[in-house]
Amino acid sequence: MTETAGDDAVDPARANGPSPGAGRLVLAPRVTFGPTAFMTGYAIACLLVAVMATVGIGWGTSRDFWGYLWIIIIAAFYAAGIGLVTAAPVGLVLGLFLRGVPNQWLHVLAFFVVPTLLAWLVIGLIAGAVGVPLLMALAIGVSSALGRLAVWQLMDVRV
Repeated sequence: MTETAGDDAVDPARANGPSPGAGRLVLAPRVTFGPTAFMTGYAIACLLVAVMATVGIGWGTSRDFWGYLWIIIIAAFYAAGIGLVTAAPVGLVLGLFLRGVPNQWLHVLAFFVVPTLLAWLVIGLIAGAVGVPLLMALAIGVSSALGRLAVWQLMDVRV
């Protein structure tokens, strides 16, 4: 007895012929990003780390909402300036390394883990401590992961 389940969808004329992709180069999945995605994610990450720093460190330094907003804006510019030589190269290299990984959640996870560990290592070595550098590194990792998550739709995933 022969099973014929699912054979109705097979065209008998093409069943023994070459496959549709024969002779063509099959490319691996690629995730590409442009300058818009990179700059948007970078700006969101800088703004988020500035908000976290203002709430965590600068609480009580202003008398009203506008004072806190001004502190956040200044901290975001400060984070963006420092990030041009620290975070932007890490994010760019990490994005290039992850081009062959089509799962976007793995990108978000990598954008949390790698910056967190690098920041903890660098800040911990400079400060000679563990606790406070870990909190700072977690803020950096969370903000970079959320920045990457925010540009999810701007990525071009070719499978």
